[in-house]
Amino acid sequence: MLKLGATIAAVLIASVLLTFHVCSIYVSVTSKELRKNRFLVLALYLSLSDIAVGLIYIYHGILNFVHLKNMENSEYFYQCMMLKHVVCGTIIASLLQNLLICLERLNATFRTKRRVLDIITNNVSVLVCFVFSLCFGFLRFGIETLKGPVPCEAVQTLTPLFVFSHDLPAVTIVISIISIYGVIVCRMVKQQKLVGVQTRGLPADQSQKRKNNELRMRRNVLTLGVIICVTVVGVLPRSLLGFYSFSKGLSEKVADLGMITNTVFLLLNPLLDPVIYVLRIKKYREFLRCKCFKRSNDSSVNSTSTE
Repeated sequence: MLKLGATIAAVLIASVLLTFHVCSIYVSVTSKELRKNRFLVLALYLSLSDIAVGLIYIYHGILNFVHLKNMENSEYFYQCMMLKHVVCGTIIASLLQNLLICLERLNATFRTKRRVLDIITNNVSVLVCFVFSLCFGFLRFGIETLKGPVPCEAVQTLTPLFVFSHDLPAVTIVISIISIYGVIVCRMVKQQKLVGVQTRGLPADQSQKRKNNELRMRRNVLTLGVIICVTVVGVLPRSLLGFYSFSKGLSEKVADLGMITNTVFLLLNPLLDPVIYVLRIKKYREFLRCKCFKRSNDSSVNSTSTE
């Protein structure tokens, strides 16, 4: 009974998160003002991975409900194994998306944008990274099925297959993200000093325009820093635990920590990304407020007209 209640609660939470992230994608696609800001569009596209995680949790909840009385058959194990690998694919997709956002911000620090970086950070690249990550997860699932069905436990993700095909790429991407972010911050600091010198002899309107651009850049970089911190906290503990288990061996304590990192930390991105959007992206808040206000006005007008 307790397990059934936990399953229902997980499905409900995942459904709420799914609604928020579908809304984020809708905003990024329909808002003309938001689409003018490439950084904001790429940040909102993080919801693609979050939507996938939400769907996986809902599917897993339904799977547990259907097989509640019999969770020892091979059909259940194979489906659970597949979900496990797809989740890992969404994590890599989220990391690659963070890397694309960093490259876009790096491109914004150049006076003349680099065409190569423009191509790398376009919508096609976002979709390619997302699909490739999921396909790689399915490939790893196919490799694991050669050994037959395995229990759907956290300890099964602390194997050499996961360490080398998931944790090692994840840590490599995290290091790349942090390195590029450091370069962005250094370039931004140098440019701010240069702008301070250049704006002294300019007219007031041009000087103010440059200052506004620098302020916008600083806010975007700060928002990117928050997104990176949430992603790193959600991903790195699991990968470090994988390396530790590979070098020191599995133990009961490591298995317990694996369960925590595979559940609690995995939900950090889907839970906190909407909060970041609302708190850090002003245009996102304005768009949501506008939509809600418009709907409330439409409702009041309709009720008045029916009277």
